[in-house]
Amino acid sequence: MAISKNSFILIDYVIRAKDTGELIETTIEDVAKKENKYEVDRVYEPLLVIVGENRIIRGLEEHIENFGEAEKEMQVEIPPEKAYGVRDSSKVKIVSVRELIRNNIIPEVGKTVELNGQVGVVKAVTGGRVLIDFNHPLAGKTLLCTYKIVKIIEDDSEKIRHLLHRRYRRIPLDRFKVSIDQNTNSVTIEVPKEILLDRDLQLVKAIVAEEIYRFIGKYNTVMYIEKFEKETEKK
Repeated sequence: MAISKNSFILIDYVIRAKDTGELIETTIEDVAKKENKYEVDRVYEPLLVIVGENRIIRGLEEHIENFGEAEKEMQVEIPPEKAYGVRDSSKVKIVSVRELIRNNIIPEVGKTVELNGQVGVVKAVTGGRVLIDFNHPLAGKTLLCTYKIVKIIEDDSEKIRHLLHRRYRRIPLDRFKVSIDQNTNSVTIEVPKEILLDRDLQLVKAIVAEEIYRFIGKYNTVMYIEKFEKETEKK
């Protein structure tokens, strides 16, 4: 069974490094806790994937599109070129301590640094020279991924709620009120009061509208309602 492009699906997954078995990433809270990879600030829940959007590892997305089946646990081995890339020796560079200090960076082995728009890890500090690896930390690694499509989303209102929820993960899905007028091909979204003062809200609204046009495609207008209601006294 193939999953067509622009399909909205929710997946749970566990990704490991093939050579060590180390857990790289997961959407499942119990797995993260069991292997001491739990992140307190992270929301553990199935991930929204829009097939063809290219927001996830290429090898995983290709497998979903070609072989994915709802409610069936799948496994895929992902080579470096379809994961985080092959290691590139030209990205391992020697930089002077003086240059780092000019950029307010104190070099320490194992430290992640950003220099000239590139992110790298300090591998060695010798005298006045610093060895920095600008490859992705997982570059060159083959990954093993186990995943399950827990739901294929068919309803347009639910798709839109998930587009909003993936940017505000701590806001429950049902707090995003969506209504659709089929006669005018328009969508109306009521913005939850919890995010009314979010400084990125206007940008998110524009992005989500464009995603609706691009991935759902049926609608010509997206409207947002922002309510500032007077609070009544509680007796």
